[in-house]
Amino acid sequence: MTIICLEEDKQSLSKRFRKTDYFVFLEGDNSLIKQNPHKLSKSNEFFKYFETLGVEKIYLKALGYKTFLRLEQMGVRVFFVPKAKVYSEIEASELVEIKADNAEDFCTLGHFR
Repeated sequence: MTIICLEEDKQSLSKRFRKTDYFVFLEGDNSLIKQNPHKLSKSNEFFKYFETLGVEKIYLKALGYKTFLRLEQMGVRVFFVPKAKVYSEIEASELVEIKADNAEDFCTLGHFR
């Protein structure tokens, strides 16, 4: 399953991951938008919830390095969306996978290392 982080309007890509308003859950041709019930939760509580979702990939605009490391440990692939402003405009060819060798360029929230 893939998720995309959305703002309150349920269309615009969120600038945050853990504190996003909504997630779009994508599986095959099916999509479902659900409110993030742990937007205000502490990190550990959020990730306990997140682990139950079975997420394989995340498309997002920004995240912190520590969050990237946690997702990487969980086996979740993280993709940066550089151009699209709304989730319906995302094109697979524009996605950039965040990995250890490029994380410094894309993990712009919080402290790096």
